Amino acid sequence: MTDFLYSLDVWVFRWINGGWSCPAWDKFFSFITDIHHFYPALLVLAFFLLWKGGAKGRWMVLALIVTVILTDQISAHVLKNLVGRVRPCNALTGVLTPVGPSSSHSFPSSHATNMGGSMLLLSLAYPAYAWFFGLWALAVGLSRIYLGLHYPSDVLGGYLLGMAIGGGIWGALCRWVPAFQAPKKKADSPPRRGRRGHSKGRPK
Repeated sequence: MTDFLYSLDVWVFRWINGGWSCPAWDKFFSFITDIHHFYPALLVLAFFLLWKGGAKGRWMVLALIVTVILTDQISAHVLKNLVGRVRPCNALTGVLTPVGPSSSHSFPSSHATNMGGSMLLLSLAYPAYAWFFGLWALAVGLSRIYLGLHYPSDVLGGYLLGMAIGGGIWGALCRWVPAFQAPKKKADSPPRRGRRGHSKGRPK
């Protein structure tokens, strides 16, 4: 069973890494995989949430910072060293690496872990834009496979880990922060008594 799953992992990896290869995808995935390209947009988003987002927006900025710290540290500095999986670009032959190979360990993908946690939080807080956050996370995850740096299982494992961390932080927000709690329904008022002791609306 283990051999079958690994063979499937490698087959999907080669299908994306080699089968999709073209100059346009090289440019797209090389751009979207680099978080530095999105720093201006992320700063604008943070400023908007802090300025216009009210208490919910300010808590979201803090929650996203905590989430990314946890997802990055756990994936990059704990699990990667613990699992010690070799990246496909170093373990397989004929792998295409448009941005160059990497010598660090492979499982889980820190990019996918960070995106899984942060994009889940944003999707839960702002469900109208969940489709955009989901597509962004998917594109980043695919970029790691296309660029020859991760197996599909690395990306899937990263998503699951990130979503577990992001989901836990979301649960804490909903439990402890009023801005994320649903408004409580007011209890029904008791019926008022008429002059003769009858409740209004009660049949005589």
